[in-house]
Amino acid sequence: MELNGRARPAEPFDRLDTLTPAALRRWWTKRLRGVLETAMSELPFYRSRFGAAGFDAKEFRSLDDLRRLPTFRKRDMLGRQAELQSHALGIERRADGRVGDTLTVSSGTSGTTFLTVNPRWRRRQGRSSARAHWWAGFRPGSPFVISAPAWHAYAAIQPYLAEFFDAPCVVVSGTYLPRYADRIVDALRRFRPRYVTMFLPMVFPILAAARRMGLEPRALFDRAEVLLVTGAPITAGMERHLKEMTGVGRIAEVAGATEGVLAVSCTERSGLHVVPDTCYVEALDPQTREPVPAGRRGSMVHCFLIPEGSVYLRYDTEDVITRDDSPCACGLPSPRIKIVGRWEASFRLGGETVVAYDVQLALEEAVPETVGMPFVISREGLNCGKLRLLMPEPEARAAALAERIVAALAERFGAGGEVAWVRELPLQFKGVAPVLSETQVG
Repeated sequence: MELNGRARPAEPFDRLDTLTPAALRRWWTKRLRGVLETAMSELPFYRSRFGAAGFDAKEFRSLDDLRRLPTFRKRDMLGRQAELQSHALGIERRADGRVGDTLTVSSGTSGTTFLTVNPRWRRRQGRSSARAHWWAGFRPGSPFVISAPAWHAYAAIQPYLAEFFDAPCVVVSGTYLPRYADRIVDALRRFRPRYVTMFLPMVFPILAAARRMGLEPRALFDRAEVLLVTGAPITAGMERHLKEMTGVGRIAEVAGATEGVLAVSCTERSGLHVVPDTCYVEALDPQTREPVPAGRRGSMVHCFLIPEGSVYLRYDTEDVITRDDSPCACGLPSPRIKIVGRWEASFRLGGETVVAYDVQLALEEAVPETVGMPFVISREGLNCGKLRLLMPEPEARAAALAERIVAALAERFGAGGEVAWVRELPLQFKGVAPVLSETQVG
């Protein structure tokens, strides 16, 4: 549908989905001003930072004014956590002192920080997350299956989603480790959901578990219309592979950060729309801290727009993203982002900064047979200036396939390549190509 020459969402979640991009920017400006004023008056961490920067939230007039505020990273929060000897860092807001807080975890290779959530956060974040699921194709009254670790903030809003969509919902116990795959297989067989939300690295152990049980993988998803995956960026080739393996008509992607980022793909599959009532997202140059041009990679810096629980404002997640503000044919007004990796997992090759996603993309475009094949990037190889991939050996024509892979890597990255065939790789590497020492692979 078009309105004044602009595409309009066919099924908007609410009025916010129907705004023009310019109107959304005005809405964001007003919302951010309120959050910044709350942070300045109630949260010690920001009162100190705003004062040091000479920033007065009442003078906030446009999104460009965010440049006056310094960014901060997880290492800053870990340092503050160590200094205060407390999980409370001065960013936590509790509007109703009569109710308690719940702690969730933001884990990672650099360390663990804690976030607080409360009932007001649950209601507001729950509705915003319902918007994301709506964009992904979820509709009321149909069963869905969700798998998420209990320590994750997503677990806190799962009951809200079930209530909002007025739908029977199964939340599979355990976490996203492959050893729990049989539980999810059982849930899919018994419940036959219309919608499934799953960590991408978990999908493949589920399919493998089904085969071990003598089940056709497509039979697990015989009623599913949407498979919403998260936990790793998906390429177009991976999307096609998932469709072929599961038979599900729509593969959607949702991504974000525990600290308050949420974005989801639309039907156009040209990036992930920022969910506007959860966050405002910038893509900044890691060195200059200035916005990067559309399509160029930068660090994901965001402001969380729900002033409840832990509030992160201009927080650098250190994820590698692109941002696209051009109009989307789906009609949603918010920019589209794509999270392709983390700076800490990037490496230099052939004069450019590369993430594992780039390697996966290069392989699937030049050697389509590799789509769906797990691989590990050898750290020892990178130390020698070459791409050495550890991959499970195919049953036939391994030498010819390796030759094509090496040629594709040389063509794309201008660096030497090598394939080391191994007997097998853990299924959690499928869809997520890590950079590891070969001693870690075994």
